Amino acid sequence: MTTAFWLALNNIEGMGVKTVKRIYQHIPNLSEENLYSYESELTALIKNINIVKKVFDQSYFSSKITDALKSISKHKEKGIEVIHLGSEYYPELLGLIDDPPVILYCKGNIDLLKNHKAIAVVGTRNPTELGYKAAMKIAAQFVKRNFIIVSGLALGIDTAGHVGALKANGSTIAVLAGSLDKIYPKENRDIADDIVYRNGLLVSETPLGGKTFRNSFVLRDRIQSGLSLGVCPVQTGIKGGTQHTIKYAQDQGRLLFCPEPLEPKEVEATQGIYHLLDNELAKRISNEDDYEQIITELENTYKNLLERKQNLEKVDLSINAAKTSKSAKGRQDNIKQISIFDDFNENTREKELLHLELEALISQIEKVRQKLNLNPEDIISKVKKTMEMEIKSNQEK
Repeated sequence: MTTAFWLALNNIEGMGVKTVKRIYQHIPNLSEENLYSYESELTALIKNINIVKKVFDQSYFSSKITDALKSISKHKEKGIEVIHLGSEYYPELLGLIDDPPVILYCKGNIDLLKNHKAIAVVGTRNPTELGYKAAMKIAAQFVKRNFIIVSGLALGIDTAGHVGALKANGSTIAVLAGSLDKIYPKENRDIADDIVYRNGLLVSETPLGGKTFRNSFVLRDRIQSGLSLGVCPVQTGIKGGTQHTIKYAQDQGRLLFCPEPLEPKEVEATQGIYHLLDNELAKRISNEDDYEQIITELENTYKNLLERKQNLEKVDLSINAAKTSKSAKGRQDNIKQISIFDDFNENTREKELLHLELEALISQIEKVRQKLNLNPEDIISKVKKTMEMEIKSNQEK
């Protein structure tokens, strides 16, 4: 029922993955049975009153639970496991990103998800022959060092990464943009079957029958980097899909590293790599010895990610014991809070809620900015001027 509950919550119209992650972080034991005990907390966390009403509409939410149970059963019939954010199989690294998928649909060896020693091998769909061979070699080198190879099953470098791992008798995870019953591209269906047969794993956040949109491939890229300690773009142009994965890796605090191109900058597929290396945005692999240095860097990346996680947990509050009076009014309610650490400050929860409101406000501003097609600098300038006017007005009062 736990998986069904989080799947149902995720499928509520208007509910975003960041909101569900925030709910899980604050109330990990939330369930259909105790839902109403956390009405005040959920209202503060969700922020959108229309979505809150749906959560507490018993008939509506029960139908979502029923649909979720049917979906889980349907996937299991196809040999697909449905893994939610709180599952013991949910990847540790993926859970650290800002917008982790609430649900993963997995076919194959789900034990791979428990292993943080993974790197993503990514790149252009149109590599040179040297680039393709380089991707296979890099995958094999990391397999030899007990790493899992993650990629997106696309043609070109992705394919080379998967094939290189399999030929080296290693494990590989393919992250798909669409559902697992519609392998794309069709040219790689045999490779997908081989990955499952060879104890690898296929992963998607799209359920069976779900639609695939152009943006699905971009969202897929955040999962590739999110599953990995490091991302290795082997060949890519200055523009292209691989740049999304590179940006996600940078935002997620993952290590970027590239093989030194064996072809000149005039070759389009090398230009993105030259850019990363020339600007010291990625570590360089030039020879066999560099792999050991990269391994050390990956170990440091893992330590840094864990430290960041622990720092966040230190300031997180355990709301599990907090109960809210139904007659309470807004945030001025007399809510008894219990901290997970000794030096609890009674104002901490109030501050946290205000930070949540600030995040929501910034999100709304960004949506308006996009609709008006304004530059971020214009918005910052407008906000600054408005704040200065407000401050001046308050001082005069």
